[in-house]
Amino acid sequence: MIRMTFLLIAVATLAGGIAFTATPPRTAAQEVAPVFVKTIPNGYRDWKLVSVAHEAGDLNDIRAVLGNDIAIKAYREGKRPFPEGSIVGRIAWSHVPSEENNKTFGKDQSFVAGSPTEFYLQFMVKDSKKYAATGGWGYSSFDKNGKPTDEAAMKSCFPCHQKIQDRDFVFTRYAQ
Repeated sequence: MIRMTFLLIAVATLAGGIAFTATPPRTAAQEVAPVFVKTIPNGYRDWKLVSVAHEAGDLNDIRAVLGNDIAIKAYREGKRPFPEGSIVGRIAWSHVPSEENNKTFGKDQSFVAGSPTEFYLQFMVKDSKKYAATGGWGYSSFDKNGKPTDEAAMKSCFPCHQKIQDRDFVFTRYAQ
């Protein structure tokens, strides 16, 4: 009887060891990592305006910040965190002097949108489960031809947005 008990324990231990080692190890691809949005949301040009901004320094652009209906409702109600499905978009252009406007004003003071910037379109998509590793937001960037920015460039998004975690990672405030 003792021999049978010992044999059963040995078999169970061996089976457990095999099952444990048969589980594939986690690879880098399986680790929780930010996922970047690879498609431009449909109809973004029809979204409502959240605000406009001028960025100086390295970016040196003018931009329009837009929101889908879910984001606009949250902005208007001051609701934070933003609800699932919110999308905030940004369109950016270089800014150039307007010779026509400056002639009318009689001095150099007017700037208008020029050519699209390198990172012409950017979007933040709220999906707390899918993008848990990046505060519940997926980030995207597209050039003027609609091609997604490479993931190496996209890795700079979350570290900046993380600095404003108390605002649900969103820089732009609603312009009333």
